[in-house]
Amino acid sequence: QAPHCEHAFCNACITQWFSQQQTCPVDRSVVTVAHLRPVPRIMRNMLSKLQITCDNAVFGCTAVVRLDNLMSHLSDCEHNPKRPVTCEQGCGLEMPKDELPNHNCIKHLRSVVQQQQTRIAELEKTSAEHKHQLAEQKRDIQLLKAYMRAIRSVNPNLQNLEETIEYNEILE
Repeated sequence: QAPHCEHAFCNACITQWFSQQQTCPVDRSVVTVAHLRPVPRIMRNMLSKLQITCDNAVFGCTAVVRLDNLMSHLSDCEHNPKRPVTCEQGCGLEMPKDELPNHNCIKHLRSVVQQQQTRIAELEKTSAEHKHQLAEQKRDIQLLKAYMRAIRSVNPNLQNLEETIEYNEILE
């Protein structure tokens, strides 16, 4: 609603109007989007009771619903071309209803297989890198053990330290 002249408009309509000019469509007074305010509650209540045909009437829906119920009806309307449906030809892909006639299960499944193969290749590469890192870490542990044996042979009091380290390795 325009604040000064109090003319009320549909949001989509006034937004389109403002894309061309910054005036009230009724009396041409200067108004911008920033000036607009929500309509009074009494007007919202009256508008919500209006009976509206479904937006999908052009696709065969014959429903006439209250304006305040229109959005929930649209989300469930079986004539909605964008309503998600599942391919029943075998691939199980969920897609908008209007894309179903052009859907090709084989093309979709090939795409899925290609994505899986790419992911497998990435995982195999990561696995090989991890195996290499693990081998390096095992080599480092063997070097540390050899170093500890050398230190222990020089100082017999370190025997307990080696036993503690081996115990911790077993726990890990």
